[in-house]
Amino acid sequence: MPPRKSPSAEVVLDVLEALPPGQKLWVRGVGTGLAPLLRSGDAVRVLRCGPADVARGDVVLVRQGPRLLVQVVASTAPWRATTLVGAEDWRGGEVLGRVVALRRGRWAVPLPRPFRPALWIAQRALATAWARPRTRLVYRGVRDFFFSGWSRPLRRHLVGALEVRLLRVEDLEALLVFAGERLVVSASFLRRQLRERWGLDVASRRGAAAGALDARGRVHGFAWVDSYRQEGLPLDGVWIRSLVVAPQARRMGVATRLLGCLLEEAHRQGEPRVQADVDEDNAASLRTFEGMGFHRAPEALTRTTNEAWDAAGRSKKLVVLERDSAS
Repeated sequence: MPPRKSPSAEVVLDVLEALPPGQKLWVRGVGTGLAPLLRSGDAVRVLRCGPADVARGDVVLVRQGPRLLVQVVASTAPWRATTLVGAEDWRGGEVLGRVVALRRGRWAVPLPRPFRPALWIAQRALATAWARPRTRLVYRGVRDFFFSGWSRPLRRHLVGALEVRLLRVEDLEALLVFAGERLVVSASFLRRQLRERWGLDVASRRGAAAGALDARGRVHGFAWVDSYRQEGLPLDGVWIRSLVVAPQARRMGVATRLLGCLLEEAHRQGEPRVQADVDEDNAASLRTFEGMGFHRAPEALTRTTNEAWDAAGRSKKLVVLERDSAS
């Protein structure tokens, strides 16, 4: 049986806004404002209510433009909400309801209102700790240790088999959830590209996006290949962009499979050569590309690429790589 698809954000918004006060609804794809309690693919149960019915320490679902976000209420006068670790604050948006439960797989955890003071204290403590550089450094060290090679068998068991394939239009919601956590690319750009270029049928497709999806349809890795002119940069040819693998799926060959999928599609579309640019301090990505047969591009192309990105406001120096699309 194919994985059940979640309704689009537009459909969820329509249902929520039509829901009478006091009614409840399970919602997915709400960002990671409660990370690490809430992960990609988890769901929240929302009690429909307005801002007058929430108080400091409540967890709320808020509409910010086209996005749905879960936030912790930090203040009601003036209104201010934040993430669980205080990494980002929001002062606007429309309150759609109060979160009364979290669900991960078959497990559901209630968030009763008597726990509100405890959650508020925990949020303040986490935000204070996260503001210290040493805390973030220790966290990254622990994270890198856990997601290193020794944990690969356990992670492979937890994640399950991953299918690496070209993404289709029906994968959009799963892609936007992944992008909200892992990518700096705008949702509007991804939505437009997938609907108008990457997700078309074989005869009409231009460029392509590849994803690593689990049995539930969740994305654990992503990359795309397309012309840079789609992003307004005056660079010729096609380029592989945004190669990102979620920590739980790293060191499993996912990045290599994503690149192979995109190279094959670029060759099918008649592109003789494929390029990529990587931050010069991203040693892991450089090793991955070089392991797939990419080599350093001529100095003239590297200089032109860096100049184009400098003009667009990027400051990091890029290493440019290239290879034939044919294996």
